[in-house]
Amino acid sequence: MSYETLDIKIEDRIAWLTLNRPEKLNALTPTSMHELRQVFTEIDDDEDVCVAVLRGAGERAFCAGMDLDWSESLTRKDRIEQGRLGEKTFAMMERLSIPVIAAVHGYAVGGGLELALAADFIVCSDNAKMGLVEITLSAKPPYQPKFMDGKEDPDQPEFGGSAPGWGGVKRLPQRIGKARAKELLFTGIRLDPQRALQLGLVNNVFPADDFDKEVAGLAQRIAAMNRYNLRLVKELVENGYDWIEPHPS
Repeated sequence: MSYETLDIKIEDRIAWLTLNRPEKLNALTPTSMHELRQVFTEIDDDEDVCVAVLRGAGERAFCAGMDLDWSESLTRKDRIEQGRLGEKTFAMMERLSIPVIAAVHGYAVGGGLELALAADFIVCSDNAKMGLVEITLSAKPPYQPKFMDGKEDPDQPEFGGSAPGWGGVKRLPQRIGKARAKELLFTGIRLDPQRALQLGLVNNVFPADDFDKEVAGLAQRIAAMNRYNLRLVKELVENGYDWIEPHPS
């Protein structure tokens, strides 16, 4: 099956899922979300797939978050629905029975980092820039992004507040702890790879020149394992179960 925003390759028990909008820094659109949901369903049912690797096309970004054209077109109702669509999509990936690796290079900010956080773990290139930066869109200069040019954040409601809406405020504390997550969420800073490694946001940092090779080696090792053992281990870890049943064989 061909996709508009994704490139999918299944090879040697590995599903390579590539966000394929490099000219837009692989920013996410409604089409991206629906295509990801379709792919997740397909690979979860494919007994020949043991691990999935999620990555971004091009040299500049894993994913720059929500597409600006999508954001600017939203009605008040749409703003509610896009949040639900993103959260449901990322939750689907989180619940896949196979391991999912997010392979991050370049920018992974906002919704892009929220997507990566829904993977089982993240590895990154030494050129990665990661952060949940949404709070800075309504900040006072000089902390507001330059592209905002002093304009008001369209996502800031007249009353009440706005926060990352695709699961980042849940998954980031689970990954690195509440206090560290609060610091990142309150400041909207972008992390360099070594700081991300120190905090436990990423499992490993690979040199940019060797990134594809290192990610492939990691995926190949996991893909060599029994698919049903991988599924069982993931279920036990995710649900906090003890494996106390006797072996049925």
